[in-house]
Amino acid sequence: MKIAIVGATGLVGRNIIKQCERLLPNDIEFHLFASNKSAGKTLKINNQDVVIKELKSENIGKYDMALFSAGGVRSKAFAENFISQGSYVIDNSSAFRLQEDVPLVVYGINQNEITSSSKLIANPNCTTMGLVMALKPLHDTFNLVSMTPVAYQAVSGSGTAAVNSLKEEESLDHTSLADYKNGYYPRPIARNVIPLAGNLLENEYSDEEMKFVHESRKILDIPKLIVEPSNARVGVITGHGVFCSAVFEEDIDTERAIIELNSFEGVQYWAETLATPLDAENNTDVLVSRLRRGLSSPKIINFWCVSDNLLKGAALNAVQIAKYLVQK
Repeated sequence: MKIAIVGATGLVGRNIIKQCERLLPNDIEFHLFASNKSAGKTLKINNQDVVIKELKSENIGKYDMALFSAGGVRSKAFAENFISQGSYVIDNSSAFRLQEDVPLVVYGINQNEITSSSKLIANPNCTTMGLVMALKPLHDTFNLVSMTPVAYQAVSGSGTAAVNSLKEEESLDHTSLADYKNGYYPRPIARNVIPLAGNLLENEYSDEEMKFVHESRKILDIPKLIVEPSNARVGVITGHGVFCSAVFEEDIDTERAIIELNSFEGVQYWAETLATPLDAENNTDVLVSRLRRGLSSPKIINFWCVSDNLLKGAALNAVQIAKYLVQK
């Protein structure tokens, strides 16, 4: 079997390599693609040096599947090149997520939507991914109607440049930081919270917030789900956290809710310890804590969840889908 990893040198790409080593058979032949700056360099996978090829049409061959994490522009430009030669494409960008004929898959929730004709498979947004993992067992038990998620997104969701900017800003004193104009974001992110993640749209919501709306409806198969989202960027390297207030059709039994969460593969409920981004980093599970019934209605659950946005939020989910395809 041959697998291509597109965008192999990026934060998510390197994590895809690690998850492939952990989850996939070690006799798979890997092919790595990146920009022309990385072409000719090597990366190790399964203790073998693999030469990186530049992502261009003439370098693309026949593969069983390709894992894309190179941004939407490259996905739109090159996904069809791989598909036309028989490859499944598992794409981590937002390019194809809302296309009706493209399954938007969270492994553990809706991988059964992948059929033999599903040559293109979309990986959801990293913040949505963690939240729907927590919501799925609750929805199956109490029937989700609406939700108000407030996300606190780590800088690694913006890529290596944002991480480097945070590290540089952390070395500044208070006065220098307050006046700092050369960071990745419009305002300093170190020791700070910026009440906007993503780009503002015409409706005054950000594209990151609208991903909550559209993607959660598609993944959970609740077309009329009401979503009132807010997203912020926080001075944390890894780990997207979400406070969510969710309304259900049924009255909530919190003990049963916690049992359902702990019974759902890929989710842990932490009763004694508050789960934080530090706990989520390098953890393959979504961590949930502070679950309580609503003050205004017995049909409301308020909870906190946090997950590693580079793992379940991106690389791990992509490789879990790849493993599912290998075993089909």
